[in-house]
Amino acid sequence: MSEERFEGSGRIWNPVALDELLGILKNEPLKVTAAIIGWVVLIGLSIYSVLMMIPDSWVAVQVEQINVATFFLIYPPLIIGVLLLFWMGFEWGFIPVFLSSFVIAFSAEMPIQWSLLFAFSFILGLGIYALAYYCVPISTDLRSIKSVAFFTVVSLVAAMASSLGSFVWSLDQGLNAIMTVKIWNGWWTGAFFQSILIVGPLLALFTPAVLHQRERMIRTESRPPVTLGWIYGAISSVVVVVLMFVVSGRIMGNQAISEAVMEAEILSISRVFQATESYQLIFWISIGIILTVGLTGIYLVSSWNNSLKEEVDKKTSKLIKKGAELEKALSERDLLLNEIHGRVQNNLGIILALFELQLKRTGDESMVETLRGSKSRIRAISLLHELLQQSGDHSSLNLKAYVIKLSNRLEQDYRHHSSKADISLYAGDLLMDLERAVPVCMVVNEILSRVYESLYTEEVAGVVSIDLYADDEQFYIVVRENGQLPAHLFHWENKSELGMRLVSSLTKQIKGEMILDDEKNSIAILFPIRPEEQKNIELQTEA
Repeated sequence: MSEERFEGSGRIWNPVALDELLGILKNEPLKVTAAIIGWVVLIGLSIYSVLMMIPDSWVAVQVEQINVATFFLIYPPLIIGVLLLFWMGFEWGFIPVFLSSFVIAFSAEMPIQWSLLFAFSFILGLGIYALAYYCVPISTDLRSIKSVAFFTVVSLVAAMASSLGSFVWSLDQGLNAIMTVKIWNGWWTGAFFQSILIVGPLLALFTPAVLHQRERMIRTESRPPVTLGWIYGAISSVVVVVLMFVVSGRIMGNQAISEAVMEAEILSISRVFQATESYQLIFWISIGIILTVGLTGIYLVSSWNNSLKEEVDKKTSKLIKKGAELEKALSERDLLLNEIHGRVQNNLGIILALFELQLKRTGDESMVETLRGSKSRIRAISLLHELLQQSGDHSSLNLKAYVIKLSNRLEQDYRHHSSKADISLYAGDLLMDLERAVPVCMVVNEILSRVYESLYTEEVAGVVSIDLYADDEQFYIVVRENGQLPAHLFHWENKSELGMRLVSSLTKQIKGEMILDDEKNSIAILFPIRPEEQKNIELQTEA
């Protein structure tokens, strides 16, 4: 859908390029054909109108300014071109105006190069409209004071720009400076009043309806934003117009002075004065346009800068709002997850209490062993939820904190037993994502539970070390003893036992490897470290 910006009921200029129209309507050949035929008809009407209005009266030596002004006051090609520019785009208005102007010059037997330059002078006015309305986002339907004022100023500059054709015409026709000034005055005033009295009212009356109909037939893309390149292009184009004015003024001034000198014996003072006056008039017009260029450039840059600032402020406001919404959502999520972890922990606590009651009422040793193992595994999961709730980090688990807490709980379970063996526990820092934290915690629980159970239920002496550490690639869980404990104490290789089957299965789940040596009562679990976990290790090491 085309970009719309409203000022009251208006919208900014959004041209449709001819190739863009062909691309949009390639599946609707009837609409394309109708649009092209309508455009060609308007071009034909423009050319026909100038053939009926060839301005013989202002080619004559005794030209009258009013005749020229009258000609441009109702100049159909320029009316059609400006309306097409506003309603469709620059190239739609460019073709009929250029061809019609070329026909005028060619019919006056002007050389081809001068005919092209003469026709180009009319296009300068259309270019001023296009650049001004592209750079400044303002309504084109002339239904607000701001839009009318802007249209009036742009129309004046456009009329001045297109009036450069008067100098081309005068040079080709050999007119003197006084006649040139008359043609120039009639040219720009006629073109300006045509824009104000005819084009402006037509835009105000028909723009909303025409654009509405255009949008029904053609769904155009949003126009690209104004850039510094566009603004520099606009200023450069107007500077070219000014330079052409200055050069033309210099040529006409020199010509007028030469004519006055050649006719010095006849009214010499009067002729020199008139020649100088004509030159000065064109000079001051050029100065006025230079000032207009400067002010227009400042306005365009300022307008572009303000548009950028508004856009940045708008996006910044949206980002701040979205940031606040995201922060609120994260806060609500954390509260929800805390609540979930708390409830899960409470529910698991109730289950653990039920297991404890069942253990006290059960006399069957095999059942007691089964219930104790189940209780241990449920507690391992409950401890994980407890740590997540306490830390406030719901995406990862500090494995070191988990191992220390689990070891303390196991110490409490077996404190009524006496043992001559010592347990040395070392756990390195590692933040592990929840996807792997659960299986790893289950593995650690199975290994630590077996070590504590074996050491505290057997009268043995020795030292068992339990190490959890990481290098650049892998994480290690290693249990070994100092050689003083009896062989096969922990029964690591008992594959039929539920705990070891669970360790083996979970090790495969985390893509790890299990190394057993029952003769030395040792077990090692190795599994790869993920990149984000390695980063956490490096950050903690630096801290």
